[in-house]
Amino acid sequence: MRTMRMFLLLLALGLLGACGGGNNDAADQLFADMSENMRELAGILTGVTDEASARAAVPRIEAVREKMRDCARRARELPRPDAETEARQNAEMQALMEEVVPQIAAAQARIAQDPAILAILAPAMAGMENDL
Repeated sequence: MRTMRMFLLLLALGLLGACGGGNNDAADQLFADMSENMRELAGILTGVTDEASARAAVPRIEAVREKMRDCARRARELPRPDAETEARQNAEMQALMEEVVPQIAAAQARIAQDPAILAILAPAMAGMENDL
Protein backbone atom coordinates (compact mmCIF):
# COMPACT_ATOMS: atom_id res chain seq x y z
CA MET A 1 0.00 0.00 0.00
CA ARG A 2 3.02 2.27 0.22
CA THR A 3 2.79 2.22 -3.56
CA MET A 4 -0.42 4.24 -3.32
CA ARG A 5 1.31 7.20 -1.69
CA MET A 6 4.00 7.13 -4.36
CA PHE A 7 1.33 6.93 -7.03
CA LEU A 8 -0.51 9.96 -5.67
CA LEU A 9 2.67 12.00 -5.55
CA LEU A 10 3.66 11.01 -9.08
CA LEU A 11 0.15 11.68 -10.26
CA ALA A 12 0.15 15.17 -8.83
CA LEU A 13 3.52 15.99 -10.33
CA GLY A 14 2.68 14.43 -13.68
CA LEU A 15 -0.64 16.15 -14.10
CA LEU A 16 0.60 19.52 -13.01
CA GLY A 17 3.52 19.36 -15.40
CA ALA A 18 1.55 18.11 -18.35
CA CYS A 19 -1.83 19.73 -18.52
CA GLY A 20 -2.93 23.17 -19.53
CA GLY A 21 -1.51 25.46 -22.17
CA GLY A 22 -3.63 26.76 -24.96
CA ASN A 23 -6.61 24.61 -24.09
CA ASN A 24 -7.53 25.47 -20.51
CA ASP A 25 -10.97 23.84 -20.85
CA ALA A 26 -9.36 20.49 -21.66
CA ALA A 27 -6.86 20.91 -18.83
CA ASP A 28 -9.58 21.82 -16.37
CA GLN A 29 -11.71 18.86 -17.45
CA LEU A 30 -8.73 16.55 -17.09
CA PHE A 31 -8.02 17.91 -13.62
CA ALA A 32 -11.69 17.48 -12.64
CA ASP A 33 -11.70 13.90 -13.95
CA MET A 34 -8.54 12.98 -12.08
CA SER A 35 -9.81 14.64 -8.90
CA GLU A 36 -13.00 12.59 -9.16
CA ASN A 37 -10.97 9.42 -9.69
CA MET A 38 -8.81 10.08 -6.65
CA ARG A 39 -11.85 10.79 -4.47
CA GLU A 40 -13.48 7.64 -5.79
CA LEU A 41 -10.40 5.56 -4.96
CA ALA A 42 -10.27 7.06 -1.46
CA GLY A 43 -13.94 6.17 -0.99
CA ILE A 44 -13.44 2.63 -2.21
CA LEU A 45 -10.53 2.01 0.14
CA THR A 46 -12.33 3.64 3.05
CA GLY A 47 -15.28 1.33 2.45
CA VAL A 48 -13.18 -1.84 2.73
CA THR A 49 -13.87 -3.28 6.16
CA ASP A 50 -13.81 -7.04 5.67
CA GLU A 51 -13.03 -9.72 3.11
CA ALA A 52 -16.40 -9.40 1.37
CA SER A 53 -16.06 -5.65 0.90
CA ALA A 54 -12.45 -6.16 -0.26
CA ARG A 55 -13.58 -8.61 -2.93
CA ALA A 56 -16.32 -6.19 -4.00
CA ALA A 57 -13.74 -3.37 -4.16
CA VAL A 58 -11.40 -5.14 -6.59
CA PRO A 59 -13.39 -4.51 -9.81
CA ARG A 60 -14.09 -0.95 -8.67
CA ILE A 61 -10.37 -0.34 -8.09
CA GLU A 62 -9.57 -1.79 -11.50
CA ALA A 63 -12.17 0.50 -13.11
CA VAL A 64 -10.73 3.58 -11.38
CA ARG A 65 -7.24 2.58 -12.45
CA GLU A 66 -8.40 2.40 -16.05
CA LYS A 67 -9.86 5.90 -15.77
CA MET A 68 -6.59 7.11 -14.22
CA ARG A 69 -4.58 5.61 -17.08
CA ASP A 70 -6.88 7.44 -19.51
CA CYS A 71 -6.26 10.71 -17.64
CA ALA A 72 -2.51 10.12 -17.75
CA ARG A 73 -2.71 9.53 -21.52
CA ARG A 74 -4.74 12.70 -22.00
CA ALA A 75 -2.30 14.68 -19.83
CA ARG A 76 0.62 13.63 -22.02
CA GLU A 77 -1.23 14.97 -25.07
CA LEU A 78 -1.79 18.46 -23.64
CA PRO A 79 0.78 21.25 -23.85
CA ARG A 80 2.39 22.68 -20.73
CA PRO A 81 0.08 25.16 -18.95
CA ASP A 82 0.54 28.88 -18.86
CA ALA A 83 1.86 30.22 -15.54
CA GLU A 84 -1.56 31.33 -14.28
CA THR A 85 -3.20 27.99 -15.01
CA GLU A 86 -0.29 26.10 -13.52
CA ALA A 87 -0.42 28.16 -10.30
CA ARG A 88 -4.17 27.64 -9.99
CA GLN A 89 -3.90 23.92 -10.60
CA ASN A 90 -1.01 23.62 -8.14
CA ALA A 91 -3.23 25.14 -5.46
CA GLU A 92 -6.15 22.90 -6.41
CA MET A 93 -3.91 19.81 -6.40
CA GLN A 94 -2.55 20.72 -2.98
CA ALA A 95 -6.10 21.02 -1.63
CA LEU A 96 -7.03 17.69 -3.22
CA MET A 97 -3.98 15.98 -1.73
CA GLU A 98 -4.84 17.38 1.71
CA GLU A 99 -8.31 15.92 1.27
CA VAL A 100 -7.63 12.45 -0.09
CA VAL A 101 -4.17 11.47 1.18
CA PRO A 102 -5.23 11.28 4.86
CA GLN A 103 -8.26 9.20 3.87
CA ILE A 104 -6.15 6.83 1.81
CA ALA A 105 -3.41 6.63 4.45
CA ALA A 106 -5.92 5.77 7.18
CA ALA A 107 -7.52 3.12 4.98
CA GLN A 108 -4.10 1.70 4.07
CA ALA A 109 -3.06 1.47 7.71
CA ARG A 110 -6.27 -0.33 8.60
CA ILE A 111 -6.08 -2.67 5.59
CA ALA A 112 -2.41 -3.48 6.25
CA GLN A 113 -3.35 -4.87 9.65
CA ASP A 114 -5.55 -7.55 8.11
CA PRO A 115 -3.48 -9.96 5.97
CA ALA A 116 -6.59 -11.53 4.42
CA ILE A 117 -7.93 -8.18 3.19
CA LEU A 118 -4.48 -7.10 2.07
CA ALA A 119 -4.08 -10.30 0.05
CA ILE A 120 -7.36 -9.63 -1.75
CA LEU A 121 -6.54 -6.01 -2.60
CA ALA A 122 -2.82 -6.29 -3.34
CA PRO A 123 -3.18 -7.64 -6.90
CA ALA A 124 -5.64 -4.87 -7.84
CA MET A 125 -3.28 -2.22 -6.45
CA ALA A 126 0.00 -3.67 -7.72
CA GLY A 127 1.91 -1.46 -10.12
CA MET A 128 -0.44 1.49 -9.72
CA GLU A 129 2.50 3.89 -9.89
CA ASN A 130 3.07 2.68 -13.46
CA ASP A 131 -0.38 3.85 -14.55
CA LEU A 132 0.94 7.35 -15.14
